Amino acid sequence: MTDGDDHTVSPSAAALAIPQFTFEDLRERLGSVLRRDAAAVVYSLEGYPNLAVQEILLDGLDKGDLDAIKTRLTVILTLSHPGVLKHHQVVEDEGLIYVVTDRHDRTLERLLTEHKRRKIPVSAGVILSVMKQLAAALAYLHGLSGVGANGLVHCDLRPANVLISADGERFVIADFGLCRNTLWSESTIAGMAVYMAPEMLLHNEPSPASDVWSLGVILYEMATLRRPDFLKGKDPKDVFVDRWRPDLSSVTDGFIKSVLERIFVLEPEERLTARELHETLTAADIPVGELGAQYAMLKYECGSLKAALNSANARIATLEAALDARSTEMVSQSTETASLKDALEDQCKEHLAMIKALENRFTEFSGGMNTSSSQINLSALPQLIRAAHTNDMETVRMLVSEGIGIGQRDEQGMTALMHAAQQGHVGPVRLLVERGNGLQDRNGWTALMHAAHNGHPGAARILAPYEYWRRDNNGRTALMMATQQGSLEVVKLLLDHEKGLKDKQHHNALYHALENGHLGVAEMIIPYEDPTDEKGVTALMRAAARGDTGMVRLLIPVQKGIKDSNGDTAFMHALKNQHADIALLLREHEAPSWTPLMCAAFTGDVTMVRRHFHERDVKNSDGETALVIAARKGYREIVELLDPTDENGVTALMRAVDRNDLMAVKALLPLQGGQKATGDVRIGKLIIYGGTALMIAAARGHTRIVELLVEKEGGMQTSYGSTALIRAAENGHTDCVRLLVKKEGGVQNKYGWTALMSAAQNGYTRIVEVLLEKEGGMQRSDGQTALMSATQYGHTDCTRILLEKEGGMQNNGGSTALMFAVRYGHLECVKLLLEKEKNIDRRKLLNTAEGNEEILAILSK
Repeated sequence: MTDGDDHTVSPSAAALAIPQFTFEDLRERLGSVLRRDAAAVVYSLEGYPNLAVQEILLDGLDKGDLDAIKTRLTVILTLSHPGVLKHHQVVEDEGLIYVVTDRHDRTLERLLTEHKRRKIPVSAGVILSVMKQLAAALAYLHGLSGVGANGLVHCDLRPANVLISADGERFVIADFGLCRNTLWSESTIAGMAVYMAPEMLLHNEPSPASDVWSLGVILYEMATLRRPDFLKGKDPKDVFVDRWRPDLSSVTDGFIKSVLERIFVLEPEERLTARELHETLTAADIPVGELGAQYAMLKYECGSLKAALNSANARIATLEAALDARSTEMVSQSTETASLKDALEDQCKEHLAMIKALENRFTEFSGGMNTSSSQINLSALPQLIRAAHTNDMETVRMLVSEGIGIGQRDEQGMTALMHAAQQGHVGPVRLLVERGNGLQDRNGWTALMHAAHNGHPGAARILAPYEYWRRDNNGRTALMMATQQGSLEVVKLLLDHEKGLKDKQHHNALYHALENGHLGVAEMIIPYEDPTDEKGVTALMRAAARGDTGMVRLLIPVQKGIKDSNGDTAFMHALKNQHADIALLLREHEAPSWTPLMCAAFTGDVTMVRRHFHERDVKNSDGETALVIAARKGYREIVELLDPTDENGVTALMRAVDRNDLMAVKALLPLQGGQKATGDVRIGKLIIYGGTALMIAAARGHTRIVELLVEKEGGMQTSYGSTALIRAAENGHTDCVRLLVKKEGGVQNKYGWTALMSAAQNGYTRIVEVLLEKEGGMQRSDGQTALMSATQYGHTDCTRILLEKEGGMQNNGGSTALMFAVRYGHLECVKLLLEKEKNIDRRKLLNTAEGNEEILAILSK
């Protein structure tokens, strides 16, 4: 795909009729290249922004492959599903097939690359949307009748073949495994194998189940931002044996892991089908967060209704006791209140039923939720306590004045004053404080503690002079309870009274504020609880020096980075007092230039390196990392600990080359030079299977590193025969080519490709000049030369350079460079080649040029 704006078919555009194009129409309207693979090139279609054209080159295909492609295209033209790319027309001419499709410029592969580059996980919502749509599309394809017993099997499902609409909402399957048995590039083969099911790798037996396996690999890659490596460089027959189980340790989502366990099954018939997978994903698409919000709201409303109901009950009881003389009026009020009570009870029952239903669903989908809360039965409370709890000032005043209920408690040992303080009812607190202060409930809580815990500064202000310094059964004070809840106003009220106190676990109010994440409260408390001394030593430094890990963790957000009068941070206080674990906690916040890890790397202390390895990317003032230091000292074990060779055999040296880290390359070369990867090495959009550090440097164009590595690794080849020189040539790095040509010039890969052919195909004139003497005249396995590649893509300057050495040569199909130039309409190349290849069959040339008047005129002379 291009890196331009995303493009997709709009609904209105899709509704328009698609014209029937001729071969000449399509060839004249070919626009920019949208994407390219081993089988075809996809172009934009000038004048039709909603369409694209897939160009399939038929050279090298035998009759069986050709018939298979035509049969498959015939079926594909009939497909109609939102998750399957719409194909409108197939036009065939000699050696070429054009397929007109809807246009989508973005792929799932590009989306994943963006997430991997930024190290941002793909959201669960996007993963579920992608998988549901792709599963639905596969279910459609596998259920087609008249195609075969298994419907239509895709055979090549991978992120590169999943297109994305411009709005990012729709995901479409494309590229139905056309030409899958023809000559692929090594990167395409490696890229496909990762997504292939065991039965495909072992027996080349595609089925709907093998498509589902491929879909599972895509799911794994989206969930982990890594492709699974089940083979680890081994032969499939040695891996996929009885009792094989996939390693899904990198998948953290339990639901996704359970789905993958049902997909990555060796026996195809035991695998989930696409339809079953779609049904599973659809059933799992339940907005649990929204369900929780509904649950909380209903519970709140029910609580409010219960409180209103209890208030009405309390009011009824008070009126019955105090207003005997107004019996007639009381009857009326009682009747009215009873009606209100009935209505409230009905509403409450309705909400309770809704809560019960929500609880059942919540339990099913989120493993249950702790929703228990003790509801106070106000009707069972003594009159004064009930009135204080409900803020019934008139009743409280009346009962207090008559001395009724003073000192009474509920089942928890709470008094009327405690209930008023708990609810934040300032009026009842004022009325009750003189007679009820100093008492404690069964937990040892005072009225002030209830006010502090529930964040009621008004009530706390009244109670503080009477009840500060009191402790509950755990030794906690009202100040500690306020800090736990983050009640800033209450903390301000109590600090002067209760600062410096500790509970039975020796924790002070500062600890409780930090433990509960209330940093603003903690900053306010520090000057009172653990102030900075005259030497600038802070609470964090003292905690680090005495080895108090818990307090250090809590104080880091508040006091990290501060230095004492000696310029030392808490990190240094920890190191000086031999508290290495605490230094590790503080390292990322306060580390000096040389880290403990660097010291361990220099001395070869493997144990300390293991403990501090996550600082491996930090550089000192000289720009050195711990890895560089260890490599220079020759500590192989530490190098592997700090930057391990991964599952694909990619070494620390290869990664250093990729990021152009010359210092690290110099240090690592003696230890890791000459090693080959066992799997994929990704370089931008390029994939090198079994590559070396030198190949990475050549592909990147890191000239100074190529110069360092060429002596050690020059001449090495991948399992597909590719060399560093070929990589440098295909990426246009002339200086690297000059450095490599002496050692690697003339080497061909498994398919006969040379560096010269890559340079000619891409139009790199200077590189063609450098390589011509060494590689001119060489042919690919299908007979194609560098000159043919140059003329196919219209590179006139390269054609001029190669003409003398390769003009007149033929490929296995009897085509010459001139025929390629005529077929692809490159007029200037035709002019250059005519004299050299004048003996070519003119009739064949004229047939090839049919429709191109300029070229026909030249050929007719």
